[in-house]
Amino acid sequence: LAAEKFARIFSFRPPPGPLRLWAQEVVPCGCNLGESPVWSASRHTLYWVDSLGQALWSWDLVNAPVRWPAPEVVGCTALMEGGGLLLNLQSGIYAMNPETGAMRKISDFEPGLNTRPNDGRVDRTGNFVIGSYNVSHRQDGREIGGLYRLTSDGHLTEILDYKVRVSNSVCFTEDGRTMFFSDTPTRRVYAFEYSPSGRLGNRRLVYEMPSHLPGGPDGAQIDSEGGLWVCLSGASQVVRVLPDGSVDMVVELPVKSPTSCTIGGPRLDTLYITTRGPDGGGLYAVQLPEGVRGLPEPEFKIDWKAVDATRGGVNGLGVSSSDGHRGGFGYGSSSSSSSSSSS
Repeated sequence: LAAEKFARIFSFRPPPGPLRLWAQEVVPCGCNLGESPVWSASRHTLYWVDSLGQALWSWDLVNAPVRWPAPEVVGCTALMEGGGLLLNLQSGIYAMNPETGAMRKISDFEPGLNTRPNDGRVDRTGNFVIGSYNVSHRQDGREIGGLYRLTSDGHLTEILDYKVRVSNSVCFTEDGRTMFFSDTPTRRVYAFEYSPSGRLGNRRLVYEMPSHLPGGPDGAQIDSEGGLWVCLSGASQVVRVLPDGSVDMVVELPVKSPTSCTIGGPRLDTLYITTRGPDGGGLYAVQLPEGVRGLPEPEFKIDWKAVDATRGGVNGLGVSSSDGHRGGFGYGSSSSSSSSSSS
């Protein structure tokens, strides 16, 4: 009898289902709407934005995070070659020098529409894909926004053959031939065939949120095994969706709305997750299981001569800094914030 009891104990198998992980807050930054985490391996720095709080954050994982005030709502950020960043503001797409705060406008974005840039990432060849957000979608439910590709010469080209309300989940497989995308209110994530010079094609459903979960799919990121990490805003979860559509891992959060995620850290083995208020707003992280790794984040390539020719000259955005100075492409000075402070 004792032998049988011993055998039962040590032959225990966990119940079937996804592996569950638990994320912890690592930067209590108090964002109104945290979004768009991107990891730069060369700079050893994580960037993210507080969209409605109008700020850009950066953190080298060692020193206190740095908060940059922005002049407008910030949809997302992305890496640029040469150490710069893309900032996608209400008035258009800008390049920013994070060392000086200097900014130059690259392109307008949907002028004349009540929209703004929302979710975007750089593709594997150095173009930037950015989707739109209908600012009044909760009231009018209209699908008026587009999905675009920004090329090095500053041209913005629409690449999706239908309109959306809330673009999200933009990310790319390692070979760059598949792009993922969601219009959040539909609660579905799709994969498309992707070409760096053509429109999206051959849409197929990858993931649909189960009816028992509230909310919708938000930001997403791909790992080196082809696993798609999707934030389920409103459901307190990030799920890993395999290429066959099954979910093999679930990250639980103590707040309602994870908004976007990326994989970073020195070994590309930490999942970083942005969140939103009122119960969230901090930056969360979780160590991934052994063998699960991220992919290096691509950088946007830009040809300033071609951009200036497209726009008819240099464009900047002057913003008052803490000392009241305004001029040129001034963006204001950065301000350090300890990990225990909020924006």
